[in-house]
Amino acid sequence: MKASDILLDGFGESKNFNPKKSLKRYFKHKWFFIASVLITVSLAILYLIYSTPYYEISSKVVIRDREKGVDFSDNPLMKELDSYRSSKIIENEIEVFKSVQLMKSVVEDLDIVVGIFSKDALGRQVEYYKYSSPIQVDWQDREWKYKVEDDEYRIKILDKSTYELSFDGKIQKYKFGQLVSGHFGKFSINLSEWVDLKSLEQLEYSVYFYGSEGLARSLSKGLNVYQISKQSSVLQISRLDNIPERGVDIIDNLISKYNSETEEEKNYSASNATAFLSKELSTLAAEIDSIESRIERLKSQNRISDIDTEARLSLENANQNRNQIADVRTQIQVVESIQNLLRNSSNENTKSIPSSLNLNDPSLVAAIENYNGLVRDKERLLRDVQPSNPLVVSINDKIRNQKLSIEGNLVNLRSSLQISINNLESSSSRYEGRSSRIPQIERDLQEITRLRLTKLEQFQNLSKKYDEAQMSLSATSNSFLRIIDSAKASFGPVKPNKIVILAFAVIMGFGIPFVVIFIKNLFNDKVETKEEVENITQLPVIAEISENENEDVFSMGVKSPVAEQFRLLRSNLFSLNGGVNDGVILVTSTVSGEGKTFCSLNLATSLSLIGKRVIVLEFDLRKPTLIKKLKVQRNHEGIIEYLNGESSNLQSLIHHHPDRENLWYMEAGKLVSNPSELINSPKLDDLITLLKLDFDYVVIDSSPVGMVPDAFTLCKYADSTLYVVKSNYTTSEHLGFLSNFGVKEKLKNPTLILNGVNVVNGYGYGYDYEPSLT
Repeated sequence: MKASDILLDGFGESKNFNPKKSLKRYFKHKWFFIASVLITVSLAILYLIYSTPYYEISSKVVIRDREKGVDFSDNPLMKELDSYRSSKIIENEIEVFKSVQLMKSVVEDLDIVVGIFSKDALGRQVEYYKYSSPIQVDWQDREWKYKVEDDEYRIKILDKSTYELSFDGKIQKYKFGQLVSGHFGKFSINLSEWVDLKSLEQLEYSVYFYGSEGLARSLSKGLNVYQISKQSSVLQISRLDNIPERGVDIIDNLISKYNSETEEEKNYSASNATAFLSKELSTLAAEIDSIESRIERLKSQNRISDIDTEARLSLENANQNRNQIADVRTQIQVVESIQNLLRNSSNENTKSIPSSLNLNDPSLVAAIENYNGLVRDKERLLRDVQPSNPLVVSINDKIRNQKLSIEGNLVNLRSSLQISINNLESSSSRYEGRSSRIPQIERDLQEITRLRLTKLEQFQNLSKKYDEAQMSLSATSNSFLRIIDSAKASFGPVKPNKIVILAFAVIMGFGIPFVVIFIKNLFNDKVETKEEVENITQLPVIAEISENENEDVFSMGVKSPVAEQFRLLRSNLFSLNGGVNDGVILVTSTVSGEGKTFCSLNLATSLSLIGKRVIVLEFDLRKPTLIKKLKVQRNHEGIIEYLNGESSNLQSLIHHHPDRENLWYMEAGKLVSNPSELINSPKLDDLITLLKLDFDYVVIDSSPVGMVPDAFTLCKYADSTLYVVKSNYTTSEHLGFLSNFGVKEKLKNPTLILNGVNVVNGYGYGYDYEPSLT
């Protein structure tokens, strides 16, 4: 069979495709499939039994994002006090949730740095969580003294007061509550109050100590945080845990820690503003005290008690101008204070600019708000990452660029304010010219008074902003995050998936034998079935002979299935010969071992059983096996001696079968070096002629045609040729020899016998139709 036929077999592409045959190829290995499925399913069940089940713990939260319309501060007063609370970028908040630093604070808060394990009756590992454990470990002095390869502490409970501790090959006894000095520091082990030693299934436990940093990294790696959709700010937070209670505690605590740290971030911004405003208020208070002292000294020195009404009217316009000048100067002072703040801050030590200062330039106010937002983002990132982190470097660049932009705006604003002051002072000079009659001292008093009023107004504005910052610090609201679904564990384990694993096991159970058989068939060029033989040779198979260990199948009894197959061969042979009940039958094959002699002997026996005189000729003169299969003594004289003239008495060379009345045989004789020349001897004609006169059938057991040409010499004497092919032994190449080199044209009336058919695998025929002898 060609490899292409094997590949196409079962897929409907081969021109000789036979579904039943394709199924038989695999069905004959049904026990292989059954055993494979049983093994894979058993392994899957063992895996499910011994694998640790994991539950999915999940929670949903919504993050405040004003850009997406999410704002939890419905109270207008809370919105007013919420000026220091910024909106969040969802992608950034996902990274914050997954940060190791945040998870580390959760680990330390839950105190889950100690793992306690035991094994159940099946040898499966069981992990305990907090008070569900029969023993409690109090890790007081946490330090890493040295690194060990096996950090497992084995504990065996001896009684209510003592236990046995083994570590690093050393075994010691301790009392519960006694301090133990280990390689992770000092710790003590206590027995839980609820423990009843008689009811405990296990008295041996394993204890592991974890570093909070390493455990936090592991937990963060297993945490899944993702956005439900791009249009919303809802986050799904989930993780797998073999202890559902622990998983719920971790996620709930994680959300709580996120809220508290975000609140601290807001308070940090408000605290900076409060400190700045407090400093400015102290400076203004000192200036106001100085101005009031100057007024007091001026009035005292010049004995001023009232201001002339006419002077007030004449100086009214000048006062208005000066008020404007004072406002402008106030803005210049604010500009200068911001410039000083920017000069004193470096990239490593950036400070936010109070956004509550009264500036009339909207673009500058927007730039300051943007700058403050960048500073807050940087401060939050620095709590989780190193200054060299690309995110910090990127935000430093943004802060530097924004700082340059603000400084440019401040320079331009100060220049425009200075121009305004110059214009206002020029106008004021004109007004003062009209009031030259007012005493100089009164003008000085007026100027000092106006300056005092300006400072008082500045003080009031800053004091209001200071009060707002203080109230924002005092206000508590959970406006950064709202919990939609609190952390809950799945009803059952999600890993391992029993259905998937069992289905995979069944698929593998069928797939492995299928692949093995497919590969075996792919590289197997041995013919197996009648259809394969007929397709290759284009010759009919007139009989299929089953596998049989007994050479004489008719000695097995009348109910022998193989004997019935030879009877069928006899009947088919009669039909092919047109009903002629005598003749010479040549039996050959391609190579040795295909059962040529076996078929010759049993065909002759089947013919003898119907009263025909039959003789079998052992014409395989190179490797004769007929006498061996007959299980009779070899006489060492036979065909060779007759052909070379050593024996002329033909009757002395013919021997009767001891158990068969009508069966005779003629052995090969002593082996010679020139059997081909002997077969071409003229005496062969005499031999066949004489035998045909004395016997109804002459069965010639010849040499294989694929090895020597003897059968071609004998075929001219044959009335029919039986070509023996053995199932799972003869290759397609052997049969190709029969078809491709004109062999079948040289043979006389060739037909095929398929020998060695495996009945168990679904080929051949079994017969059990003999009449009962009882």
